[in-house]
Amino acid sequence: MKSKSLLFALAGACALPFQASAQASEVQIYGTFLPLLDHIKTSGATAPGLSPATGGATQVAATAYTGDLGNVPGRNRLTSGTSNLGFRGSFRISGDLKVIWQIESAVSPDGDAPNSLTSRNSCLGLEGNWGRVFFGSWDTPYKAPLLFVGALRGLNPFDNALTANPGFNVPGTTTQGGRVNTAADAAFNRRQGNSVQYWTPDMNGFSARIAYSVNEGKSAATATAPSVSPDLWSASLSYRKGAFNVTYGFEEHNNYFGLAQLGGSAGATATNTGSKDVGHELVAAYAFSTGTKVSAIVERLTYDTDETVTGKVDHYQRDAWYLLVQQRWGMNQLFGSYGKAGAGSVTVLGGGPATTNGLGGTQWSVGYVRSLAKTVDLYASAYGMNNERSASYALFPPVGKVAPGASTTGFGLGILYTF
Repeated sequence: MKSKSLLFALAGACALPFQASAQASEVQIYGTFLPLLDHIKTSGATAPGLSPATGGATQVAATAYTGDLGNVPGRNRLTSGTSNLGFRGSFRISGDLKVIWQIESAVSPDGDAPNSLTSRNSCLGLEGNWGRVFFGSWDTPYKAPLLFVGALRGLNPFDNALTANPGFNVPGTTTQGGRVNTAADAAFNRRQGNSVQYWTPDMNGFSARIAYSVNEGKSAATATAPSVSPDLWSASLSYRKGAFNVTYGFEEHNNYFGLAQLGGSAGATATNTGSKDVGHELVAAYAFSTGTKVSAIVERLTYDTDETVTGKVDHYQRDAWYLLVQQRWGMNQLFGSYGKAGAGSVTVLGGGPATTNGLGGTQWSVGYVRSLAKTVDLYASAYGMNNERSASYALFPPVGKVAPGASTTGFGLGILYTF
């Protein structure tokens, strides 16, 4: 009897640390699945022969105009949108101080692409009454408010791909750890790796975020190229009161050479030694008591390089806006969106002739959502991205590379499930 009592006592003593640890720890498994079956095509690509002298844009080479050869024939496809699977949790250290962590990965219900662990928002950090700080790969403060301007809890081809994007087949969203010398370098809709973020607590409706992505890709100088130190800063200031919220976002890319993807010279070279790309945005939304919600985005993107060759592009700037209206009643929702990106302005070193003729674009969508449960939606939409004669804005996910002047149209039916 004494032996049994001693055994139970020892077992209880051994379990105490585990119980205490379990009480201090929280772990959650979550996910989003939103496959969409759609029919999509591009048409209307600008015929060959256009040049700045005949109505084209300085930043678009004459060889880029393809005519019908650049149109993508209609096809059916199954896409996964921003489907994901994640694990997150916390461990309380003392008082209100705790460790926070998250591991999130993209998943492909359509089976098209393999996905790696931590391919989406993933981090490790600390949280207290002073706010939250973490290391990892995460949506920048500039991107974060854009995620709430959408009809669903995820990104589909009918969602905004016009802002945070200068066109030129720059991806509608990207996940990168730094400069990669591709079109993604010009994108402002970013999940940025190699970064540290700080979020303030809510202070009477106000909150802020700031992120810094380190210069891990710093290069050494060579006989033909200078040393460059690419880094990224992003920040936002938000205010929320009741049904109204507004956010100002700012982001700066140093030595990413985004203009090289928009008709400028490659960098870094002896004649193009540095660059600065800057984005400013204002995102606002108001939810009326009638079930109507109106969301809007206005934005300016600017790309500059330290170009030293006369006649080469050294500056490009363009403005854009986007509007989404949603009407809910019961388990139903109708939505419609429209946005416009201006052609912008361009300069070349030395002040020579330069034009942005035909670099504008518009995006539109209409759709219906039927909620089957709190976590299950059926949805249908028709949508399009219309490019002016020199522009190449693409939806996300794209149907392929968009030729100048080609417009993308599509319609589809999907299902969303979250847990």
